[in-house]
Amino acid sequence: MVNQYTEITKYYDLWVTSGYYDYQSLAKEAHSIVGDGRQVLELGVGTGLLAQKYIELDPTCEFTGIDFTASMLEIAKQRLVNQVKLIEADAVTMDLNAKFDVAISNGGVWGILDRGDQAQWQFGGHVPGLEANRQGLANVGRHLKEGGLLLLHLQKPHDDFDKSLGEGIVYSQCIEEGEDTPNYYTFEKRYFFKKDVEIVAQEQITITVFKPETTRQMLTESGFDFQGTNNGDRFAIYKKR
Repeated sequence: MVNQYTEITKYYDLWVTSGYYDYQSLAKEAHSIVGDGRQVLELGVGTGLLAQKYIELDPTCEFTGIDFTASMLEIAKQRLVNQVKLIEADAVTMDLNAKFDVAISNGGVWGILDRGDQAQWQFGGHVPGLEANRQGLANVGRHLKEGGLLLLHLQKPHDDFDKSLGEGIVYSQCIEEGEDTPNYYTFEKRYFFKKDVEIVAQEQITITVFKPETTRQMLTESGFDFQGTNNGDRFAIYKKR
């Protein structure tokens, strides 16, 4: 996997805390599903924003976060100060020599694109291609205890928009359609951070999204059974068989 947020690390927290995510609510909802004192793995921990809120709610948990962008992990280390085990790795190839009660992906690796009806849900994220995603799901399953949970953040479809972040910074994102195959489609997501019209940081990533039937097949074949959503409809809950 390619490091995909290196160029915008400096502005990442300013962007995602401007209303893009509500980490306090996400942590509360994840914790309400998981319970106290669990071994938690966050896939795509980023700068540690969700992890920080989660361990504030449950200091008794054992929290591990992985990410493949070293510059993001450096910020997470400063934020979390040894309260969380942070590892530079990706979900497809990680070998953590540990078993967890739950794996949480808040979009940092994967999520579920919520198009309304559950039958139209689409699994996808930063991992390219069909086989790598199958390998990644199987690998996550190997890192979960029997009956362990996989929580995937429910996200709405991506759109073009601009947003003022304060400090004179304006965030813009643009979406462009990519390839379309029988099993999945891709789109390019371009991020721009501007100050006084000048672009100060930018990044382009490719998101791979699997069509509904392939989504169900991949998760089932990887040993995950759908359990429902939490009360706030922030997470789709899957249980390892």
